[in-house]
Amino acid sequence: MRFSVLLAALMVAVFAASMHAEETTREDFREFCRTWEGRWVGDVTWIADWPGMGKKGEKVTAYWDARVTEDGNALVGKFYGGTGSSTHLAYFDPDSKQINWLWIESGGRVVQNRMYKKDGKWVQQGSAVNPDGAKTQYVGTAVFTDNSNTHTWTGSGTVDGKKTAEQHDVWRRVGK
Repeated sequence: MRFSVLLAALMVAVFAASMHAEETTREDFREFCRTWEGRWVGDVTWIADWPGMGKKGEKVTAYWDARVTEDGNALVGKFYGGTGSSTHLAYFDPDSKQINWLWIESGGRVVQNRMYKKDGKWVQQGSAVNPDGAKTQYVGTAVFTDNSNTHTWTGSGTVDGKKTAEQHDVWRRVGK
């Protein structure tokens, strides 16, 4: 009996881990770069209080500029929105077979995300630590329309275990 329970628990753990271990390829990363590079303007509403950026519920116009660099092995971006900014670095990790996306915000928050494509949508799963030590979790999707010149983010997360508002941000590409 104990073996059956242990085996069932192990199978659940393996299944749960595989659900969160979406693998990507270098070609997925190339598509990711083609999709995200360029200059963008976004209508953003903060889903939580973000140190150095703004308060929950504030609506801001945000700007994003990203370029492929290092012979196609990285995407470097700059974000401006609210009262702050952030620098982004995305790359494909061949060891974990993941697209990783690291952000460092002017308010001191450090964000680590994984990106993968599922059912035609880009999925972002991430975590962060605010300067005060509060831990955040986030899951969201970006859907591209208008020949990949518009994308809409939806999602939500938690800050120190408390649920954030629902995200619904719309971005438009203004230049490649």
